Amino acid sequence: MVRIGWRRQYALAHWAVENLHRPEADLPEDWPEASRFRTHGAFPTYCGEYAPGLTGPYAILNGLKLLVAEVSPLKPSEEQMLLQIGCDFMSGRDTMTPHRGLRLDTFVRMAEAMAYALSRRRGAWIQCERMQLSRKQDREQRSLLERSVVAKRVVLILLGRGHYSVLRGFTLDSWLLFDATGRQWMLRRGKRGYAMLKPILMLSRAR
Repeated sequence: MVRIGWRRQYALAHWAVENLHRPEADLPEDWPEASRFRTHGAFPTYCGEYAPGLTGPYAILNGLKLLVAEVSPLKPSEEQMLLQIGCDFMSGRDTMTPHRGLRLDTFVRMAEAMAYALSRRRGAWIQCERMQLSRKQDREQRSLLERSVVAKRVVLILLGRGHYSVLRGFTLDSWLLFDATGRQWMLRRGKRGYAMLKPILMLSRAR
């Protein structure tokens, strides 16, 4: 793998931001074969391996943790606040059970509420953008996910059966995860020829 200097990494990140939603734009010749968020010592908050009903709020928490790790790591008090918001948000909307997945519309509204709360607490705006892509739009999906990582946008994804997770990076063969159940990666292509994940939301910091 060719090592890319920090100035070129910055230039590629700027290009990715400008062309995030233009899959028809050709990639630069030195587009990285692999890229990932630096966690700066942060680890995903763990919710257990058999709790799909909890992966929703924990994925949002971990997505926010990954997003701000480079500038100002999430404090324990902020983690506690965000999880409390997630649990409170579900009251009266969905029954909070570890074994039942969270509805997609509830997940989206919860993410917006948690991102807004952290934005107000820190005085720095965090944007939540809905992504409209099918699992089967493979080429467009791969392009958008790669560009999102290089552009330092955190993507919240659905792996199926109510399991929400966070995309941390990519290699030639794998998607790298920042996952509340301890899962660290998944193959880019499943048995049906496309990745079994669905992008849901993109988190970004105001520049």
